[in-house]
Amino acid sequence: MGLPLIERNGRGIRLTEAGERYRAKVCKAFQMIHGETELLRHREASSLIRVSCLPLFAVSWLMPQMHDFWEKHPDMQIDVQYSRQSNPIDPANFDVAIQYGNPGEFPNFVAMPLLEGVTIPVASPNCLQRNGYKGLSDLSRLTLLHNNNRGLWRMWLRKAALKCDLDVDIADTGTRYPDANLTLAACLAGEGVALMPRSVMRAQLRAKTLIALSNIAVHEDKFYLVLTPTSRSLPRRALVFAQWMQSLPGAIKLGVSKT
Repeated sequence: MGLPLIERNGRGIRLTEAGERYRAKVCKAFQMIHGETELLRHREASSLIRVSCLPLFAVSWLMPQMHDFWEKHPDMQIDVQYSRQSNPIDPANFDVAIQYGNPGEFPNFVAMPLLEGVTIPVASPNCLQRNGYKGLSDLSRLTLLHNNNRGLWRMWLRKAALKCDLDVDIADTGTRYPDANLTLAACLAGEGVALMPRSVMRAQLRAKTLIALSNIAVHEDKFYLVLTPTSRSLPRRALVFAQWMQSLPGAIKLGVSKT
């Protein structure tokens, strides 16, 4: 500073006159900084929406459309957390959650259908061309891609076998992945055919990066559900987010009952 701000005072020290003036101004400035910082923290907390959702839903459906939400609500912040279908969800940890199933499976939540859960076989055009696929009778030429377990493919093959000649036991073949996003990545890369929810794959099907092999479907009675806790009141920002999702193309609109 070029001048003394402290001076000796017996065994201790004290501020000089210049030091006292400097302290008064600096302390006032720090108080202003602290006050503005707390206001920003409060504003961020009051605008934060905690969203818990399944990985495939988040990557393939939600995140590609989030630009629309931020354009309409630039002051709101989203904290997206993955949740697994097999793990219980804690209502204290989120404002809005997306899960898969039927509303009755979630008795402690308000459960509103968002997307249909219809699941169909899909594959990339490259995969179909490379393996000479012409129709379901050629399914055995393709590698079956399994998300976690082989049960879903067996369920689909049993249903398809009622309409065409298919070997149900091919469900025991193919590659198994621990995560639906990995299964989808392998499918897009042309590694084989996967069973995927039609509503979540809407963009890929429209862009023809994935082709639906059949209208035969399973899980026709299931939905992607918007869950909100009944144990506490829903923040307005969470309601805004839930209503925004319901407004998107392909979503089941509010007020439409599903049984």
